[in-house]
Amino acid sequence: MNTNLRLRDLTIIVFCLYIFWGSFGMDLTLSHNAERIPVHRAFILLTAFIFLCNVQQLLGACLKNKLLITLILYTLLTTAWANNPTDTLKNFIFLSSTLFISILTALAFADNKASLIRWLFWLFLLMTLASIITALRFPQIGINTLDFGEPRWIGITTHPNVLGVQALVLIWLSSNLFFLSKSSLEKTLILAAIIAAFFTIIKADSMTSLITSLVLVIYTCYCYLFGRVSLSVKLILFTLSLLTFLFIVTFYMGASELANTTLASTGRNTTFTGRAVLWEKALISAADNLIFGYGFDNLDQLTKKYHIQMSHLHNGYIQTLVQGGMIASILLAIILIKTLFHQLRIKSTYKHDFIFLNTGLVMVLLHNFTESSILKGLNTLSIFIIFIIVSTSLIQNNNIDKVSSADQ
Repeated sequence: MNTNLRLRDLTIIVFCLYIFWGSFGMDLTLSHNAERIPVHRAFILLTAFIFLCNVQQLLGACLKNKLLITLILYTLLTTAWANNPTDTLKNFIFLSSTLFISILTALAFADNKASLIRWLFWLFLLMTLASIITALRFPQIGINTLDFGEPRWIGITTHPNVLGVQALVLIWLSSNLFFLSKSSLEKTLILAAIIAAFFTIIKADSMTSLITSLVLVIYTCYCYLFGRVSLSVKLILFTLSLLTFLFIVTFYMGASELANTTLASTGRNTTFTGRAVLWEKALISAADNLIFGYGFDNLDQLTKKYHIQMSHLHNGYIQTLVQGGMIASILLAIILIKTLFHQLRIKSTYKHDFIFLNTGLVMVLLHNFTESSILKGLNTLSIFIIFIIVSTSLIQNNNIDKVSSADQ
């Protein structure tokens, strides 16, 4: 698919700036009044400029993502009943601009995902190394010793879990690039990057990112190494994995004991560090506004009601239900199922693109079981899930065109 996108290099630079600003947080940790430097306005203006230079192509891509655009427009509609319309409007602006830059990036790298992965790999490698250096050399900035039971790394971000996401994305990119690279030197660097990322996650004590990273590495290796083996071999591998798990559970401990022991070994409990209480309150609140939700603001009214911080519900699906009601949840479910279906349709034709996008989809969906990043505007995983959705739609459309041409 030859898109001939204008300003291709500027597009990837701006896309990287969005991602960087969604992860970076030292302007907040160093500032006493905790106000962000408004450099994101420059990103939005640059996105608008690139948009104007590629109007026809971008509008064509938008038509292939009508449901996603409808969902984002619905977040704007919730300003009518949100407690804080200003926050809702800001979130809509961020979502819209990240949608456009994601579409532009997907168009720019439609024929060369490996180049895009390398761009992003170096971005996240440098950010992760910067976080490690900050924590080691400037612990008063890079390590949070006040807000948790024990010191946790935050690096150049604002929170250990944000640092965990930073390293998690590096592992996703590294796992894919390792199998795409033909250079032994690059493969060695990639392995070092994966080790550094896991080290960072452990220091940040981000359990969600750690579990997601382990699943992601295993799944990516499976896709590249065993994706095309016969069904019988896959069944054997699955059976061996299942028998191993059942052996551990049956002869060593029950399932509940296994869960309690695993959580206890990391200093956590079966309430997922208080998340279960938060989810219970959120679901009770969702039932009161089941159809339309409370609006895509910071949920201050719920924070005041329950005296618990409700702006981040630590579950992307529950947060979507609370903020957008059944309307947003159903739209989101249809978009995600449609994206997965389209990915499966391109699996045989675009193997590497499928693995990159599918493992990214799995990463975001799994991470959102205990963290919230869907429809979050200027958030690393929110940007990537939008990119994955639009990129999948463009490849699917190209796949249909190829099949039609072959039939003719």
